[in-house]
Amino acid sequence: MQIKDRTFIVSGGSSGLGLATTIQLLAHGAHVSIFDLNPPPEDATASVDSSCILFVEANVTSTPSLEQALNKTLQWIQTTTHKPLGGTICCAGIGGPALILPRQNPAATHDNLKYFDLSVFDRVLAVNLRGTVDLIRLTAPNLALNEPDGPDGERGIIVVVSSVAAFEGQVGQLSYSASKGAVRSIVLPLARELGPRAGVRVMGIAPGVFETAMTKRKPAPAQVPSTKDGNRGTAGQKPAVVKSALAGNREMVQFPRRMGSAGEFARLVKEIVENPMLNGEVIRLDGGIRLPSRI
Repeated sequence: MQIKDRTFIVSGGSSGLGLATTIQLLAHGAHVSIFDLNPPPEDATASVDSSCILFVEANVTSTPSLEQALNKTLQWIQTTTHKPLGGTICCAGIGGPALILPRQNPAATHDNLKYFDLSVFDRVLAVNLRGTVDLIRLTAPNLALNEPDGPDGERGIIVVVSSVAAFEGQVGQLSYSASKGAVRSIVLPLARELGPRAGVRVMGIAPGVFETAMTKRKPAPAQVPSTKDGNRGTAGQKPAVVKSALAGNREMVQFPRRMGSAGEFARLVKEIVENPMLNGEVIRLDGGIRLPSRI
């Protein structure tokens, strides 16, 4: 799939891995429609042509919000840019650390036990899984309307973001691992349906521990760390804790023994978009990391 003169939707495109993907696509001639709750920082996009970016406030847990965002994007394409929709990159995601067996008061009885909060589970799945599927179901029919491109007749690309937690979930990552494991599992059935029927490829990326703006500083105790995928290293762990664990357990990441950069994630997205033989698979991007049961 050609990047230049195509429009790509990037959910969660205002920060973290999504922002790096946005900048990478723009640098190679794409137009990008960002679906996010907040616009990207001005300094991050200062060097690119503002006419190539559309920010649409969108909540991926709300179907009406996504429908409105998609309609605005299609209108932007039809009336302003005339650059066809080429693909959807689903980067929006949150963590939600919680124990299935919460710590109890030493004097706890059957009458006052604490239980795992299902609202946390529901919220994480609503963003990471339902939001991803909802965005795909809305954009796939539009991609299928494209004119076939190139010798293979390709019409579009969909990239979803899973996580190494889909393979090696840690203590407290029940909700996150469930959601990212499900995202990992939808890639092949989607590729089997959309490839033969519409010429649309589907790929997934499972990032390991990545360094973004949030992992470069330790948040103050009163702050709530960002919930964008990639901003907390492994979901549910503070950046300072993750960095300390990487330094103290050199066997955790095989090589290179460091956090990944958001730019390295974005480079893989670019290769996936451009390489027509990449389809129906989830690529681990993690330096050979194998996560322990807890950090």
